Amino acid sequence: MRSRLTAATFAVAVTFTAVAAASADSSSAASAAQTAPVAASATADDATPPPAVEDFTYPGASPFPNLKLLRGDGHILLADCNTTTQIQLWSRAVPNPAGGPSVCFRVNGTVGQLTLELPQTFLIQTNDRAVRANLTADGVAQTVDVPKGGITGVGEGVGQKPTMLVELRVTG
Repeated sequence: MRSRLTAATFAVAVTFTAVAAASADSSSAASAAQTAPVAASATADDATPPPAVEDFTYPGASPFPNLKLLRGDGHILLADCNTTTQIQLWSRAVPNPAGGPSVCFRVNGTVGQLTLELPQTFLIQTNDRAVRANLTADGVAQTVDVPKGGITGVGEGVGQKPTMLVELRVTG
């Protein structure tokens, strides 16, 4: 709808310009010929999509069926667990056949934020970044701070109810 409105507004402006040009020099056939292609291009503009505006969402960004990456600032990025990563997550919902972490992230800044849904998270490990993790268990929210180079059990990892990891924040 937005692109049609933009095209319609553009077509009105082109028509106004063409009328003004024709009235200024009504004897010039070249003036009329020059406005015709412009008016035709206005209808072609209907196919032009609206400009992209970053809303920080990650639709369909996860290769794992039980992991949803919802939104973030672009500083916490999904990574291959076989490479150097700063954040490793263990979850029974996304098992790793090799026995390592389920999901890994790399961080490209000193701060970062990622909203996600990772059910049955039981362990969070960091390398060179401190992380604050927000989790829920049966509707009860909890926050866990994991220091640089730290390993912290959560939910079933510490004998509690299964938790859903809902947010990661790099804090240093």
